[in-house]
Amino acid sequence: MANEVKIKLTDAQKAKIKEATGQNLPEIRVESFGSGPAVSSPASSSPLKATRAMRAHKAMRAQKAMKAQKAMRAQKAMRAQKAMRAQKAMRAQKAMRAQ
Repeated sequence: MANEVKIKLTDAQKAKIKEATGQNLPEIRVESFGSGPAVSSPASSSPLKATRAMRAHKAMRAQKAMKAQKAMRAQKAMRAQKAMRAQKAMRAQKAMRAQ
């Protein structure tokens, strides 16, 4: 089972942390999992979540753009294929008239 301790920071400690990192931290949390302690702050996970959300959003936009690009390529390929068929049909029709 994990042990957890929350340490409330003094105003001087808060000011030093804010000056160094730019973040407002009211407390520090220390947890122990097994033999190694893990130190974190309550506000430290929110920038990470924001970064993950931004990456997910960018990935989704890239995926949509890729789908649109593939759709456009497929559409152009179909038009080219239809044009080739029409061209071949015209040649065959002219060849039949020539005979």
